[in-house]
Amino acid sequence: MAESRSFPEQLRAGYHDANCRPENGLLLAVSGGVDSIALLHATVAIWAAYKDRIVVAHVNHGLRPDNSDNDAAFVRAVADDVGVPFELLTLSCDSLRQASDGSLEEAARDRRYEFLTETARRRDVVSVVTAHHMDDQAETVLHNVIRGTGLRGLRGMQRCRSLAEGVELVRPMLQLRRCEIAEYLSATGNAHRTDESNQNTAFTRNRIRQQLLPTLKNDFNTAVDRNLVSLAQQAEQAIQLMDSLAEKILSEVMLEQQPSVCRLRRHALATWPNDVIRHVMSVLWIQQDWPRQKMNFRLYSRLAELTCSPDTIREDFPGNVHAWCSDEIVRLTRNDVADRSPT
Repeated sequence: MAESRSFPEQLRAGYHDANCRPENGLLLAVSGGVDSIALLHATVAIWAAYKDRIVVAHVNHGLRPDNSDNDAAFVRAVADDVGVPFELLTLSCDSLRQASDGSLEEAARDRRYEFLTETARRRDVVSVVTAHHMDDQAETVLHNVIRGTGLRGLRGMQRCRSLAEGVELVRPMLQLRRCEIAEYLSATGNAHRTDESNQNTAFTRNRIRQQLLPTLKNDFNTAVDRNLVSLAQQAEQAIQLMDSLAEKILSEVMLEQQPSVCRLRRHALATWPNDVIRHVMSVLWIQQDWPRQKMNFRLYSRLAELTCSPDTIREDFPGNVHAWCSDEIVRLTRNDVADRSPT
């Protein structure tokens, strides 16, 4: 029987699968917990030759006044100990709540990725690296199902995706389970911080981790987490095929494509089934970088219905996007352009 690979070997393979090149720079997002501290120590070990291109970043969300400050100090000390630069963003709890629009988790995540992107650009680093792992992937897929998701949500987190031009997000630990990571850190004797807020079931994600998944494992299927990850992989493969078709269709029906205006050949687009048109619209939203948080299956389906309708229709969509369907054209506009008369 072949010997199983060590944690550093699996991490190196994860970087390779994400096509991540350490010489282009790595910005490690480190919270101080088991997963991110293991990521930091193992990354510095396997890429020792490129240590001058590794940076540690930490966000103090200010949600736990004393412990948050101690977490930041701890991560700074670890970064100093291994000899890599440290970047810190300190937020106020009040500012996060004001920007949360009902979801403190989402506001914190958005501000965190803004900081990581800004820091990567300033440091001339290509890859922002997070410590998300297989258990996180299972929780993400289940969370998306509960909220109501389409096929994109079923694929969970991608191993690699763009954060901004010239900056990519890399997750090299998605093939690793939480227990494997904890075993590595315990074996190396490296300290870590414990975030008590991870036990707070006021947060949906924590209730899924602490209550729902254990119930599903114990009462229904012990392999439910692996099955959710397998579902994500299958969804990713299906999305890649559908995206390719959607991009081909868009290239054939597009009359105009500007940041705030798109004009499509209505009849040519309407020759496709509604399910295909719905996916074409979702890909168009991605291409345009229009807000997608409140766009869902029902709204993309509505766009497909408008496209196939013989009527002249104008309808509004989230993110200040407006659709206007005439005899020949589907015109989509955003922001001030929407106030001009369609032509």
